[in-house]
Amino acid sequence: MSADAGITRAMARLRKALERRMRLDDRAEELATREGRPIRAGTLAAYDTAALGRKLRPMLEFDGRGWRVLAAEIGVTSPDLSRIMAGQDISAAKVFAICDWAGLDARKFYRAPAGTPPARKRPRPALKPARAKRFHGKSTETVGAKG
Repeated sequence: MSADAGITRAMARLRKALERRMRLDDRAEELATREGRPIRAGTLAAYDTAALGRKLRPMLEFDGRGWRVLAAEIGVTSPDLSRIMAGQDISAAKVFAICDWAGLDARKFYRAPAGTPPARKRPRPALKPARAKRFHGKSTETVGAKG
């Protein structure tokens, strides 16, 4: 392989990598102009992780221990805490673990998907248990017994 062919191949790889990076930068600019709206604009159920991060940050900073130590205590990873602080989505189980540790109600951060009916104020009444059928027939002990 000649030096010119190697340089040509390396330049082609570099050009391809730069074009890919430019596409990613264009996509990042497009997402940044959305003014904080979620990508799917509420079509899926999610948690408001940005609000959770705003509540959680002072607690983590006041504690004074590192994020890795706190994450291990909470039951999540330190990247999960970082994602929360950045307002990125994490799994519901991790949201619950973080809220339990912080003493917060995870339901306050829940965002229902668009088009869902409003939450009920009170739970539906439980179904009444079926009554056992009573035997209304005649007993052989009482009929015809003369005493």
